[in-house]
Amino acid sequence: MKLAVIGTGYVGIVTAAIFADLGNQVWGLDIDKDRIAELKKGKTPIYEPQLQDYLKKGLKKKHLHFTTDYQEALKNAEVIFICVGTPPKKNGDYDLSFVYSAAKEIGKTLNHYAVIVVKSTVPPGTGAEVKSIIGENCQTSFDVASCPEFLREGSAIEDSLHPSRVVIGTGSQKAQKLLLKLHQPIKAPRILCDVVSAQLIKYAANAFLATKISFINSIAIICDKIGADVDKVSQGLGLDSRIGKSFLQAGLGYGGSCFPKDTSALISFSRRKGYDFSFLKEIERINKSQIDYFIEKIERLIGGSLKNKTLTILGLAFKPNTDDLREARSIYLIKKLQAKGAKIKAHDPVAIPPAKRILTGIKFFADPFAATKNSEALLLVTEWPEYQELDFSKVKKMMKRPIIIDGRNFLPKDRLIKMGFIYEGIGR
Repeated sequence: MKLAVIGTGYVGIVTAAIFADLGNQVWGLDIDKDRIAELKKGKTPIYEPQLQDYLKKGLKKKHLHFTTDYQEALKNAEVIFICVGTPPKKNGDYDLSFVYSAAKEIGKTLNHYAVIVVKSTVPPGTGAEVKSIIGENCQTSFDVASCPEFLREGSAIEDSLHPSRVVIGTGSQKAQKLLLKLHQPIKAPRILCDVVSAQLIKYAANAFLATKISFINSIAIICDKIGADVDKVSQGLGLDSRIGKSFLQAGLGYGGSCFPKDTSALISFSRRKGYDFSFLKEIERINKSQIDYFIEKIERLIGGSLKNKTLTILGLAFKPNTDDLREARSIYLIKKLQAKGAKIKAHDPVAIPPAKRILTGIKFFADPFAATKNSEALLLVTEWPEYQELDFSKVKKMMKRPIIIDGRNFLPKDRLIKMGFIYEGIGR
């Protein structure tokens, strides 16, 4: 099939690379000329395992192309994916201006039947507005559909090729048939529904996963108070098939580009529809409070004020295997620690360059050991696998005080305590 992908951000570039690898002719379009120039060279703008290889393979096979021209991208395209950004507004709503702008350009350019698939995360009902905008500018027939993505940063390629489900939302049998054909190589259950339901599935899924995280973090606080082990509690919960093991890891809370934004947007959307989603408001409150709870641990273990105390942060990205700092817990933690007068040193395997654009007054280190020199506490914020393999005897010699506060319950607690570290996690 000939496909067009509008927007080459995280979702767009992964979508384009995967469908090109499945044998389609894919045109990726972006208004950012510099980004398109880099993509044509096989350079991905984001860090994502395997993505660079898929990008280069698609270009080499001439299955993958990039352009800034709508005429070139949409020519003979059977399916057009809208994958542009939907950044959050201050009131929690999405900014849909990029979606609507893409719809307008599609309407002005399209001269043959195609299915326009909104893959960007948008509020239920946006599909009707997209259809209206295209229709106002288009003289040919078309259909609008929704195929939400469920990608996890750090495993986007695997999630694309082996998803838990494929959701196809459309009111057109013709569009449904075409999208089923497109997704035929991808083996996963199909959810066939209307556009509004498809869009709500994405919202509800992310809000529910955020709920699991805030729930286990609340349980972790109880564990701290009574001496229980949240890891064992989580294991006992997760083995119940009605609950499941995923997203029951206690820590600093959720971050990234999806959970915070989608939870907030669902609260805002519900309010506009006349429903006060107070349950989700509490989920948000709990998530935000985890940083304060973590800082209380730091102050208690250090022995009071953090003014002029040197602290080491290990991990800046919102999760391992990405350089994404959107809503990363590290950002909120560092700013609050700085407000208390702490001196921050930080390490991350890949996220230092973007962190330098966001954070000031911090010393960044390419070497994790150098980051711990003369530190009064080591704070594990992102569970990068290499942090488990650190030579902690060397770390202990580097530090001023052997205090480790593990914000992800990731480091070897028993071994560290035997080595003489003062160790504390979240709920264990």
